[in-house]
Amino acid sequence: MGQARRQLEHWIRAIDFPTEILTGIPTVQIKGRDETVVVQHRGILSYSDDAVDVASSIGVVRIRGAGLKIRLMNRERVCLCGKVSRVELEESPV
Repeated sequence: MGQARRQLEHWIRAIDFPTEILTGIPTVQIKGRDETVVVQHRGILSYSDDAVDVASSIGVVRIRGAGLKIRLMNRERVCLCGKVSRVELEESPV
């Protein structure tokens, strides 16, 4: 991580502002087993009822389960519903 990015994150923490908003880092919210939200995504790479791969600035967010459906998708977020069994991050090489 570069010096400028570390300094930016330091100042963001100091003013108590969500880091992911300014730096573009994705956030994954898991709400029980029935809903998963990826904020700051870069698009859907693959989609089926048991697997969804979502691109992000730090890698691929892999959501696995059963009966997965995209409930909402816009520029900022992807909201999936269905029985989620696993969420993984495949990091991109830096």
